Amino acid sequence: MAVAFKELGGSPVEQYGAEGFSAWREFLVAWEDRDQFAVQVLGEAAAYGGGRGISYPGKPGVQAVSVRFEPFDPDRPDHKVLADLARDLNSYSGSFAKARVEYRSVGASRLEDPKVPEGTYLTYRMRFSAEYVPLVARGWQWRDNPGIPVPDDLQITLSVPITEHHITWHRVVNPPWEAIRALQGKVNANAFLGAAPGTLLLEGADADKQFQSGSDLIYPQLFWRVHYVFRERAVKFGGHVYGWNYYFREKPAGWVELVQNGRPLYEAGDFSPLFQFAATQG
Repeated sequence: MAVAFKELGGSPVEQYGAEGFSAWREFLVAWEDRDQFAVQVLGEAAAYGGGRGISYPGKPGVQAVSVRFEPFDPDRPDHKVLADLARDLNSYSGSFAKARVEYRSVGASRLEDPKVPEGTYLTYRMRFSAEYVPLVARGWQWRDNPGIPVPDDLQITLSVPITEHHITWHRVVNPPWEAIRALQGKVNANAFLGAAPGTLLLEGADADKQFQSGSDLIYPQLFWRVHYVFRERAVKFGGHVYGWNYYFREKPAGWVELVQNGRPLYEAGDFSPLFQFAATQG
């Protein structure tokens, strides 16, 4: 059943910034309806996915991400003795709570973004670094005069740009722990995030509990926030792109895949399970 509410004067407050649109709204709800109102606003966790927060009016890409409650009339708590700090707290039965709802832009996914279950969303950040590859001078020539020898002690260093892709998956009920363990340290078998096969390495993942909808007793499901770090190494040479398993060979010159007993240094894997819920235990 929907919780009765009233929006307070001075609400909403809206803000436009580098991270998109955000807003805050304040409502008046019955003190006893706090938990139900939070579930109504944020969505209830389910066995196979997270609930979706309600959208900001007129902006479907902006969703409710948190709710804060405080007594509407803090000077009028119930008159009772609080004997146990672990069990008792002030109550305002018959009174009201002021609910402050925060809305944030979740953003539209790019075409090459991973697909995630309904009710969850991704945020993305990109950083750069570089790998410096020393090359031997033998085999190189001066373009203007190939007859002039290149000194053997000439230091030639190739700077290979490395792109770090930081992807955070929000409101995850059942993180894919097994897929994370299986794919950490592997490269992409297929194009992923727009990167060519073999050029994207999964370094690992961080995970932390995000928040919980409603009361601990009534709605015990937890959400997780899973943060992945991918490193893209794409060497452009001769009109081709070479990834993590390729190294420069002097003779014949070029970038060639290095193997041992037919196996490359980095195994390849399908990264799509990283963004799928793990199966629940029956």
